[in-house]
Amino acid sequence: MKKLLGILLLIVILSLVSTAAYIYFSTKSAVDSMIESVQPFVNVKYQRFSNPMDGSISIHGVTIGDGYGANVDIGSIELKMDSALDYINLDKKLTSGEILPKLQLQINHVYADMDLLNKAQESSEVNPFEHIASYVAALGCGDVNSIGTKQLADLGYSGIDGSLNLNFEYNKSLATATLEFDYILHGMGSFLVTTSIPYIYTAQDFANINAKVNNLTIELQDLGYNENLIEHCSLESKLERDAYIEQHLQEFKSYLTKANVQLSDDLYAAYRAYFVDKAPLTFTSQPDSAVNLQYIGLYETKDWPTVLGLSVAVNHNPVNDLTFGWNKDTVIKNLLNAREGIELANVDDDDIARDPQTRRKQILRNKTYFEIPVSNLDQYRGFDVKLETKLGKIYTGYIKSLTRSQVIVVISLKGGKAEIPVGTNKIAKAYIYN
Repeated sequence: MKKLLGILLLIVILSLVSTAAYIYFSTKSAVDSMIESVQPFVNVKYQRFSNPMDGSISIHGVTIGDGYGANVDIGSIELKMDSALDYINLDKKLTSGEILPKLQLQINHVYADMDLLNKAQESSEVNPFEHIASYVAALGCGDVNSIGTKQLADLGYSGIDGSLNLNFEYNKSLATATLEFDYILHGMGSFLVTTSIPYIYTAQDFANINAKVNNLTIELQDLGYNENLIEHCSLESKLERDAYIEQHLQEFKSYLTKANVQLSDDLYAAYRAYFVDKAPLTFTSQPDSAVNLQYIGLYETKDWPTVLGLSVAVNHNPVNDLTFGWNKDTVIKNLLNAREGIELANVDDDDIARDPQTRRKQILRNKTYFEIPVSNLDQYRGFDVKLETKLGKIYTGYIKSLTRSQVIVVISLKGGKAEIPVGTNKIAKAYIYN
């Protein structure tokens, strides 16, 4: 009997060891295979692979290079699931559309130096939101008119050190997925998003454009960037710290007012607390019923707090007056125009769109083309645009109207003007004149 028990115990131990070995080598092989698949594009190396059999695997000391001396260093990449057994036949589970009950992904300390950041900035397309954000950062900063990636060295940064943490849980009985996304720029700031998505029965439901959310929380926390900005701009403006702060806040309010963006005094106070006192800002949406966020544009901005069940907290203290408003169809154009110091014309947008000569006289002054994603063209109705098709044709004019399938561009001819429909699926590049 003892001999039989001993044999059974040995079989169990061998089974466990073989299972552990299988999980270890299969997961390591999967990691190595994934790295090998991207080698034609980048060089990826790592120092150590770890699988402690607690449901987690990790690689440490990762270096990603372009082969020309530009490298991104990553402290570690860690993946954790509910159990080590979840890794068995993982590829088949994912292929079949099975939803894992729990998953955590951590990418710790991704570091890129200033040279690499500047190269990336030069090779990437210009984003209008970056233009606006860099302009806002420089308000009140003496003769400085833009503070973005290229100016990080002036604020005392030698590069960017970022970490990402993604937590996912799926409740099959409630058909609800919970997501938490935390992005940290060490020494700069953090961005946390938490949401729950109902009516998830298969993996394909995540790609459903009609998916709704039960709640959404966004938290912003300054981790030192604003203080470095204040110190730098105090010197540039030759003002004492408090005097510069007041100048920045006043210019910020004037800028938004000029762009026809209205915020309550409580919201301006919230921005001040975030900018000066490192107070965390928390935006929470808890509507009475699940909301499809893609249709929020159907409502006026002043109605968003009610529709979304919106609340804002500063350092966990609620903001009382959430009154705000702007023209959602023209707000980007207004912010860009106000940034350039152009007085907004008191003309209806439809009138401007119908008369390109009037638009040029009243709005376009000392501007240049910048590239935008084709998918963002719907934000630029009435703008001057240059479209390059996949066949090499170029259309220069202004956007009169657009749908999901085509853009109507009004071009100038010797005898007048013509409306040209351009299929969105045929556009290779899009440029906005601003």
